Amino acid sequence: MTAALAGSPAETLPVPAGLAACLWPLGRRDELVSRLASAAALTGPLAPAERFELAYGDVAPALSRRARATVPAVLRAGAGAGTLLGVVGFAGPRARLLATDGTVVYCDAVALAGWLRAPVEAEARPPLAAAVAAAGLAAPRATAVTDALCREALGAARIAEGERLRLARPSLAAALASAGVARRLAIAIGGYLAQLACLSALWWTVGARALAPGAGRLTGLAAVIAALVGARLLSSWLAGRMAIDVGEVLRDRLMGGILALDTEPIRAEGIGQLLGRVVETEALEALALGGGLMAAAGLFELVAGAVALALGLAARGQLPLLAVWLAVAVALGARAQRRLARWSELRVGLTHDLCERMVGQRTLVAQQPPELHHRDEDAALEAYAAAGRRLDRALTALSALVPRGWLLAAVAVLAPWLAAARAAPGPFAASLGGALFVYGALRKLTRAFPALGAAVVARRHAALLLASAPPADEAPTASAAVDPQAPLVAARDLSFAYPGRPRPVLSGCALEIRRGDRVLLEGPSGGGKSTLGALLAGLRVPDGGTLALAGVDHRTLGPRRWRARVGAAPQFHENHVFSASLLFNLLLGRAWPPRREDVAEAEAVLRELDLAPLVARMPSGLEQLVGESGWQLSHGEKSRLYIARALLQPLEARVLDESFAALDPETLEKALACVLRRAETLIVIAHP
Repeated sequence: MTAALAGSPAETLPVPAGLAACLWPLGRRDELVSRLASAAALTGPLAPAERFELAYGDVAPALSRRARATVPAVLRAGAGAGTLLGVVGFAGPRARLLATDGTVVYCDAVALAGWLRAPVEAEARPPLAAAVAAAGLAAPRATAVTDALCREALGAARIAEGERLRLARPSLAAALASAGVARRLAIAIGGYLAQLACLSALWWTVGARALAPGAGRLTGLAAVIAALVGARLLSSWLAGRMAIDVGEVLRDRLMGGILALDTEPIRAEGIGQLLGRVVETEALEALALGGGLMAAAGLFELVAGAVALALGLAARGQLPLLAVWLAVAVALGARAQRRLARWSELRVGLTHDLCERMVGQRTLVAQQPPELHHRDEDAALEAYAAAGRRLDRALTALSALVPRGWLLAAVAVLAPWLAAARAAPGPFAASLGGALFVYGALRKLTRAFPALGAAVVARRHAALLLASAPPADEAPTASAAVDPQAPLVAARDLSFAYPGRPRPVLSGCALEIRRGDRVLLEGPSGGGKSTLGALLAGLRVPDGGTLALAGVDHRTLGPRRWRARVGAAPQFHENHVFSASLLFNLLLGRAWPPRREDVAEAEAVLRELDLAPLVARMPSGLEQLVGESGWQLSHGEKSRLYIARALLQPLEARVLDESFAALDPETLEKALACVLRRAETLIVIAHP
């Protein structure tokens, strides 16, 4: 039993039984996402959905393994791609779909695959079937040949696009726990404690045999050595494995943080600061794979040495000496850390300055006399070199004075007890072995200190990246439902101030923009027009007041959903043409690769914006590479490209910031007519 989609002939395709109740309208997408997450048992906040596409080959003759793996997912499919389908999962030959009433419906997977590919086959299959029939093939074979021809001709054709739901990225602690770091750490600590016991017993036994030869048998000594070797192998393997796991988690977190960075807060820093911050974060991985292990081994040996000293003859003299020496080591380490932080700060500044000077080299050459071109660089390099020399002296003092000075002082304290060594060989060996253990521990700690100090500095630089994990995309609640009667955009007492400026650029701003409104925002330079446009487009976050979209506050809606409904064409210097095809630059706001209707709409917008002659001059047409190293576009052509990009995004409102400033009157008239025809709700920012 089948139902049918109403509309054009292409939309009157049969719908398999059970599927008709699972077709959601586009306007209920948020509700579908919320219910689908519950049906798929995705508890907790959701991460931004993972977009994917299904080609004809993924559903012909049946759903492929790749198509079955992209669940739970929201599919946009059907004739005209105007229908949503919530796929909960698969149970053998049946698909679990979410009905519009919230229940889970089972549908035959083969029938679902046929319905997905039906809109594409509706146009391509009849000519192929006619050609096969003209060849005189029998019915069963004719069907098989037609199917094969369809797969060959339509294999790469896109038939559906979707978004796979997934839980938000866990916290750093949760990620480390899921990677098994806590379990390996606990076992490694147990192994180190076993080593401590074995080492203490070994030193005691060796000392007793050295000072009282011929006493006892070697069986106990061999057993202690075997246990020590086993504990050390286990601890070393677990520590190495743990370091690899921690490094993997950190790299994943840093990459996620970099990709999730909001560009607006870091715009004032410049690309050099961001590059320097990323370079500094490499110290975190170096700590996990190198310095951290060495420091952990040093701490273990320090504890073992302290325990051995406590069991030795000179415990009353060596333990206070150890406390004093550790205080000296901490003081020297603090001095070295301050110099390391200063050196790192200067290095990040040099990276930033280099990038900025590379960008503005032509301006620098034109505005400064030759004798001043490198004055500031020379001063910065001299300060950096001086800081490096001070850091080297601090690290040398730390690595040379602390371990060697301790060994000399500990042996001097133990010297008066040498006469009592034969009477108490075990305690004497414990004192000597403890001193050597502490010496080895201090050597390891001082050698690991540069990596530890760099990691502390890098942690400050990486804080922004580690905290910028992809934001949770919580399922909308009833309180977040839009109000169709409310203004599309409403602001009350809106304020915004740039960091470092004493006065806000916006204060007490209030406005309402309803669907279909056309707003012209004029004012003098520096009056806050572009800032207000950025706030309306979700590119900046207001410092105070309320800002709502269709009755939902911007904090409740979130930046991702806000930007999906309100977009902007920023000013010329804040926009970008990527080194890709013209078509790619036009359709940045749509799924890629594009559908035929996407390409047709892009061509229509280009004609309306009077860019058809430009495309005609391009050897490859819409596939012509443009941007930094491709086709050279004029200022006005880039401005119209940015306008077209905004018009081709599925938005409810658009903000055009100085988009018409570079156009001549005739071109301006055509571009404005195109914008007014295609943009339902529009905010245009311009100078008076």
